[in-house]
Amino acid sequence: MAMTLSPREEAILFGLLTRYIQTKEPVSSLVLAEENPEGLSSATVRHILAGLEEKGFLTQPHHTSGRVPTDLALRHLALLVQDQSQSQDEPDWQEVERLASSGSLNGLVQEMSGMLARTVHSLGFAVTPPVGEIRLRSTELVPLGEGRVLCVVVSQAGQVHQAVLRSPEPYTAEQLRWFSGYLNESFAGCSFLEIRRRLKGQMEAERSELDSKMTSALRLVAPYFLEHSEAREFFFEGTRWLLDDPQLRENLDSVKRLLESLELKAQLIDLLDDLFRGREPLRVVLGEDWPDPASHDLAMVVAPFGGEASGQGLVGIIGPKALRYETVIPNVRRAALLATLASARL
Repeated sequence: MAMTLSPREEAILFGLLTRYIQTKEPVSSLVLAEENPEGLSSATVRHILAGLEEKGFLTQPHHTSGRVPTDLALRHLALLVQDQSQSQDEPDWQEVERLASSGSLNGLVQEMSGMLARTVHSLGFAVTPPVGEIRLRSTELVPLGEGRVLCVVVSQAGQVHQAVLRSPEPYTAEQLRWFSGYLNESFAGCSFLEIRRRLKGQMEAERSELDSKMTSALRLVAPYFLEHSEAREFFFEGTRWLLDDPQLRENLDSVKRLLESLELKAQLIDLLDDLFRGREPLRVVLGEDWPDPASHDLAMVVAPFGGEASGQGLVGIIGPKALRYETVIPNVRRAALLATLASARL
């Protein structure tokens, strides 16, 4: 919850934040006094600024310079914007249909990252749900010969996964069609995590309790579902806007470390998973929220999307911590809504 400030403090702080985010320069009491609708004197504004500095919202780089917002002030602004942008406008259904026309969750997620980047001129990203949350639509088994079988798994969200399985014995195309039908009848609609649990239980059961063909089918696909990687697809676009930002040009090390994390992906996905262990509708990450001190000049606004069929994915923006939160937060919320509606139509 945002810290309570007096209306006058809120107005002065908001004016300073607005000016600082535009210029990335310290803001003087004289400038704020000139722009204040109440017509406050420069001395009164200085007194309010001093109080805000005591509360930890502002700092003064030099005694003779203006003041700049701290992470606390930026977080305060982000929380206020979040509270004000809770209500969603009616979704653009044409946009939903366009996104769903990608035909797959991976295509949708890739499109969302680019759409966010182009909308707010910062780095946009999107992450597919964990494999364990994906729900099965169908499985097809195809003989490849030499003890190998191609396993094609299609999720309810349109994702296609393929793997070559080692067959303990040769199977005909007809046998594999029967296996596919049995597996689809048994597991269609189940999440990969549920399939794993059921497979473990069935593989540990007495084999005499199952038909020999059922046992063969389970033995064939068990390695895929029990050992399949939990990797998630991560798409991003808009690194040029990070490199062009005047605030981040002064600390290119933070951009370099971020780009390294994006290439590795695992570090950033681990952070996102930690942030969304609950069901928060949106998170703002800045300053010391980042585990790597080199990233403290960055901010991230991220929101979950998806549903029961597709699992929970994530969409978001990364930029300088003095983001235009009043623009970024509503756009990330809108992107999450569009992605949720589009993924339900895949």
